[in-house]
Amino acid sequence: MPLLLFMLAALMGLLLLSAACATWLSELVGSLVLAFVIVGAVYVVIAAVLYFVAIHSTLRQWQRRLDTVYDVSLTVEILYRQVAGFVKKILGGD
Repeated sequence: MPLLLFMLAALMGLLLLSAACATWLSELVGSLVLAFVIVGAVYVVIAAVLYFVAIHSTLRQWQRRLDTVYDVSLTVEILYRQVAGFVKKILGGD
């Protein structure tokens, strides 16, 4: 619960900081819409940098692990079907 409250407070702080930056920037450029576009673009750039620097390698590792789990489960399924077919032959099933 404390972690959730911390994250909520941090998010609210970022939202208020973004609003303050956009308001200040709108005073400089003369357009609130343009200020919001600029602030939004800055956040997109920050998100892209964070993705490629910190998150991309972790997602690749998870993808490799999931591929391994998929390969093992496929092998187990194939083996199960072969054993089931063999047992059917022995017991005289169709």
